[in-house]
Amino acid sequence: MQVTSAETQFVDALLAEAARQASSDPAVRRGDFQTATVTAVAVTPGTVDVGAIRARCVDGLYVAPAVGDNIVLLQSGNGNWLALGRLAAGSDPIGGSRTAIRTADLPRTNNATATADPQIALSATAGAIYDLDAVAFYSGTPDLLLGWSVPSGTNGTWIGLGNGTTVVSGTGAGGTQQDISSTWGYTLRTESTAIGATRTYGGISTTSFAVQISGTIRVGATAGTIAMAWAQGTSSATATNLLTDSRMRLRRVS
Repeated sequence: MQVTSAETQFVDALLAEAARQASSDPAVRRGDFQTATVTAVAVTPGTVDVGAIRARCVDGLYVAPAVGDNIVLLQSGNGNWLALGRLAAGSDPIGGSRTAIRTADLPRTNNATATADPQIALSATAGAIYDLDAVAFYSGTPDLLLGWSVPSGTNGTWIGLGNGTTVVSGTGAGGTQQDISSTWGYTLRTESTAIGATRTYGGISTTSFAVQISGTIRVGATAGTIAMAWAQGTSSATATNLLTDSRMRLRRVS
């Protein structure tokens, strides 16, 4: 049987239309993966809109959605859409964490003015909010003056759990003693502190102590660097040492 040109054109058109219909039908296509830009947030709680598409945010993956986010969308075979999360924009994405760590002991002498540590420092984005998690390992009788170097206009609060300026430790009889190393443990200072202010933590000779730090940092309109800033509690020729493995971690939350 000879096939005419008109019949061939009809078959070609039929196949093309079937392919076009299948491309827009998730039941045929089965699933879809694409990137898109958010146009509205939480019209329905827990969702974002991308044009006419409304997608459910994945808990723990897509944090603090915002209009203009460039995100990953996933569509199931039955047509439901999921917003998996935003694509990284530069080196400081929302939800991302970065860490700076001291790789060698650093002594400071004859200095009671807190200055930025050259290793424990990270860049900060204008308008960003960060969770602060840090630890300062130190030693030295002149004590440790501890604070933060932050960009102009930055606000926030931190707390450092560590020794008071006078180190109070326990005794085997259940009492306390001052400025004496002990295997019975130590009392802690627990004040909250503005991000631009410092606290002093006591030391005893070469005994190694730690300050466990947490807080919130709200960067203003000026980007810059956030760094652990420190000095001696009292200026002395005997060194205060910031020890190896002291670190700072910033997690951007918005």
